[in-house]
Amino acid sequence: MQESAPAPQINVSKIPGGGGIAGAMFAVSSMLIFLIGIPALWYFLPAAIALGCGVALVVHFIQHENPGKSWILVATKK
Repeated sequence: MQESAPAPQINVSKIPGGGGIAGAMFAVSSMLIFLIGIPALWYFLPAAIALGCGVALVVHFIQHENPGKSWILVATKK
């Protein structure tokens, strides 16, 4: 018997996306493709943006509170 070949599929996690403007363009275009392809995601977009901005603010102020120190508690224990 002959085994069937696996169906070719695109795995988004395997597509390399660099940093800088090229990485940002890749991220935005990927997001638009998914939003256009799956209209139900439009309901989650405002919540995701708000949550992302909130996490970014928290991380921003934590890092400025402890410049040069490790902010991961496990790394400070001996």
